[in-house]
Amino acid sequence: MNPLLPEEAVAFGIAAAKAFAALDGVDAARRAEVDPTVRAGEVASALVALGVDDLDPRTDPDSLAAAASLCEASGRVALPYPVASVLLADGDGRPFAVVPDRAARVDHGDLFAEWVVAPRSGPAVLASTGGKRLGTRLGPFVADLRPGAAVTGRPSVDDTDGDVLVHLALTAFGVLGTSDRAVELAVEHVNGRVQFGKPIAAFQAVQFQLADAAVAVAGLRELAHFTLWRLATALDDAIPDVLALRLHAVDVARSVLRTCQQLHGAAGVCDEYDISVLTRMVQPALRLPWSAERTTALLASAVRDHGFDGLFEHAAAPA
Repeated sequence: MNPLLPEEAVAFGIAAAKAFAALDGVDAARRAEVDPTVRAGEVASALVALGVDDLDPRTDPDSLAAAASLCEASGRVALPYPVASVLLADGDGRPFAVVPDRAARVDHGDLFAEWVVAPRSGPAVLASTGGKRLGTRLGPFVADLRPGAAVTGRPSVDDTDGDVLVHLALTAFGVLGTSDRAVELAVEHVNGRVQFGKPIAAFQAVQFQLADAAVAVAGLRELAHFTLWRLATALDDAIPDVLALRLHAVDVARSVLRTCQQLHGAAGVCDEYDISVLTRMVQPALRLPWSAERTTALLASAVRDHGFDGLFEHAAAPA
C-alpha cells in the first residue's frame, strides 16, 4: 500500500481548495443558510468549473483518489453541497446517497428532483423531493425524500455494491477535512489568545489537547487512505474496511471538534467563528445514514460475515 495519494489527485485537491476559497470558504455556508439558492448557484457553478461533471470515482483508482481529495477540500469549508452524492450520479444526473432504513433522509435533498438512494437492507430505489424539511436538529438542508420504485441492479450495503461503499468512504473524507481544519483553527486561536501575559498556546494543558487532536486526525487520514486503497484493489472484501472508516471518522470528529470548540472558549459556539459553523454543518455526515452505535453493529456483522484482514493472524478472515 502507498499511503500517499497520486500527485494528480493532490493537485486537484489544491485546485478545489482555491476554488472554495474564492467562494469565501466557510462564508459560503453562512450565505447558504440565509439564501439557500446559493447552493444551486455559485456553489454548483464552482464545482462545474472544476470539472466535477467529468469526474467519476468508479472509473479508476486515480479518479477515486481525486474524488476523495475534492471531498476533503469541501469538508474543510463546510461546502453546502452534496459533493459525494453528485460524484456518484447516474447517467441521468440523479445523485446517489446511502440512507437510513426508516426514511430516505438526505442532506441537501431539496437540490435535485430525483435521487437514487440505498437503505441498509433492500434494493436501492428512486426517491423524489417534496418531503418534510427537518430544520436544524440534523442540519439546515436535511430533507426527507419520497421513496419510489426499486432501481434494478443496485444492491444495498449488505451486498458488495461499489457505489454504497464509495459514498460512505467519500463522506468520511469530508469529515476528515472538517476535523483537520478544526485543528488548524484551534492552533490559530490559542496562539492569538493571550491570558496571564502570554498566549494560551504556551500552557502545557493546551498543548496536550492539541497534540491529541492532531494525532487523532493523522490517524484518521492514514485509515482513510488505506480504505481508499482497499476499495481500488479489493472491493469485494472492503465492506468491513469502509464501515471501520466511517465509525472511526465519527469518533475522531466528535472528539476533535469538542476539543477545538472548548479551546475557543465561548467563541466556539458563536457562528461568527468558523469552528462553530464547521461543527454544525458536519452533523449530517456524522449522523446519516447511521449513528455511531448502529455503525458499530453493522461493522461487527460485516466482520463476522466477511472477516477483517490485518497484519496479524487473529485479524484474518475465517477459513
